[in-house]
Amino acid sequence: MHHMKSISLTTITAISLVWATGALSQEKQYEVTRTLNLSSPVTEVWHVVGDFCDVDDWHPAITACALRVVDGRLHRVLTTQDGAEFIEQRIAVEPGLSYTYRITQSPLPVTRYTATFAVEPLDGTRISWSARFRSDNPEAVAMIGAIFDDGLAAIDAMLD
Repeated sequence: MHHMKSISLTTITAISLVWATGALSQEKQYEVTRTLNLSSPVTEVWHVVGDFCDVDDWHPAITACALRVVDGRLHRVLTTQDGAEFIEQRIAVEPGLSYTYRITQSPLPVTRYTATFAVEPLDGTRISWSARFRSDNPEAVAMIGAIFDDGLAAIDAMLD
């Protein structure tokens, strides 16, 4: 896998603040999808990365993950290297195959963010990470893409 450019969450927060204080504009719908093919079997890959709170074990930007139940729904509270906090609610799960979550709080300039992290057996394993969201910040797609790229590169380094 080629070297990927990383964007810090501090930069994301700074860009978010600039946009939040700017003029109101129309949000657009975006979709970002990244995939990674691994030679490892799907059960092995899921065991390492598939639990809803495993993200702090493999994503280089995430230093902690804590599970919390709010109104009967499972949430994860993610803390980044620079202290930013994300709260994400799991809204669906297919054990051993995928989970879907939505961001309920984050420094990212996005709304209505829903994402799915999935594995499928495909001559080894294909990981697919996709998100749909709205934003009035044209940099949002690059930000989400960089987060996905950094996470998948770390998984690639761990497992293949």
